[in-house]
Amino acid sequence: MNKKQLEQYKVILLDKRLELQTVLKKKSEIEKNGVREESMDTVDQANSNYRTDFNLKRREMVIQQIKEIDEALERINSGEFGDCDNCGEQIPKGRLEARPNARFCTLCKDEMEKRGAVQ
Repeated sequence: MNKKQLEQYKVILLDKRLELQTVLKKKSEIEKNGVREESMDTVDQANSNYRTDFNLKRREMVIQQIKEIDEALERINSGEFGDCDNCGEQIPKGRLEARPNARFCTLCKDEMEKRGAVQ
């Protein structure tokens, strides 16, 4: 992969990272401005608890995505970007375009999914 291609992937990854950080910031602001629970009835409290649990899970997913992007950026800097972590072969361009933070080629990913070792 040439420098220009690596730079294009880097820009895509940095843009996605910024987008995810914005989502985290908005979620934090919404959580800070939540409704006071003592003014809620039981149903409202249950709904509030559900929303809180849902938002926490979503927050964890966003943080994990940011971590994966950071790892892909590290691979760009180290010269390992685009190589499958399992077999070492080049990850197909189409897969990297769809998921620039991909760590595995399509064949290895499919095999992992069959074994139930999805990452």
